[in-house]
Amino acid sequence: MRQRFIGWGIGFAGLIVLGFSVWLFVAVGLDRASKLAGICSFVIAALGLGTTIFGVVTARRSGPATQAVADSSIAGGVLQVSRARGKVTVRRTANSPAAQPNPGAVPAPGAAQAEPPKGQSVTHSRLGGPLDQIHDVGELDVDR
Repeated sequence: MRQRFIGWGIGFAGLIVLGFSVWLFVAVGLDRASKLAGICSFVIAALGLGTTIFGVVTARRSGPATQAVADSSIAGGVLQVSRARGKVTVRRTANSPAAQPNPGAVPAPGAAQAEPPKGQSVTHSRLGGPLDQIHDVGELDVDR
């Protein structure tokens, strides 16, 4: 649905630009319209270049995705999904592994960590079900 909306928006913007171009040609003449179109094109290109540089810089600053489960006792399973670029579907099936009703207490503390490691991690925890870690996928369909 979102892609359809974007497509219609781009088509509508194209029609507006085309109409403006025709109006400009008729209203001010070919020579002046050409000069104004050159100035408008320069401004649009400069804005596009600035937006591209901003996007590259912010993407590099964001670093890797971090998902962490720490100091936990979970009766079910854990599913960590990061950087999914499309549709994510998770279904419970009849063959899903049963969760333990009580996975037990959290293990005794070990070496204290100031922050979780980068990426996906499950540390210092007890799980009663499966652990699935998925990173950098286009479209995901999981039966659990």
